[in-house]
Amino acid sequence: MPRFFCSEAVAPDSTFTLSAEAAQHVRVLRLRDGDGIVLFDGHGGETPATINSIGKREVVVTAAQHVAIEREAVQKVTLYVALIANDRMDWLVQKTTELGVAAIQPLYTERSQRIPGDVAKRVEHWRGVAIAACEQCRRNRIPDVAAPIPLSDALSETQGSISVLLDAEGDLGQANSRAVSHASLNVFVGPEGGFAPNERETLLAHCSHKLRIGATVLRAETAAVAAMALLANL
Repeated sequence: MPRFFCSEAVAPDSTFTLSAEAAQHVRVLRLRDGDGIVLFDGHGGETPATINSIGKREVVVTAAQHVAIEREAVQKVTLYVALIANDRMDWLVQKTTELGVAAIQPLYTERSQRIPGDVAKRVEHWRGVAIAACEQCRRNRIPDVAAPIPLSDALSETQGSISVLLDAEGDLGQANSRAVSHASLNVFVGPEGGFAPNERETLLAHCSHKLRIGATVLRAETAAVAAMALLANL
């Protein structure tokens, strides 16, 4: 059943007009009057609804009762990921959202990419990518995608919590990933070429674990996705 994000909470047994964006999605999918859909606001649970009418300018639906169903990963993982090329960053946000990431915190590092143009617009774009991924994969909670911060700020805010450094020289294998099975976990992912030597040294002191995903050296976006697949559902 098609799923649509609603920025406002959906009142049970209410009739209302969908947002312009959701209405356009209904038209693209060529849905009809009487078709069933699912609505969610990103804060948990979902609400089945029925399309009443599809007009040129608006789509009217009637909501049923809210269903408190969750499809979240067992482990709450926050990715602290150095900025990479725009298309690869989009892919990273999409795939890690599908795999259950709780939050994504982009980082400015010595070797990271810089965002051309308006940073706020780029962050809003990433959040849109996460919303679309949730619609597709049936998640009812949208991961927080924050504005980029310096690595030093990330180290300060994760002080005292469990952090993992993805490192090509780290410990290899599924057995080590089980050693970092905690309810909440921060995972640091470097840019293309990895963290600079001084950054890596600081991270090695900061992180309680370092982990290598596979025997080969992975691209930053591949490493982030592989780490999510390995860690989020332990």
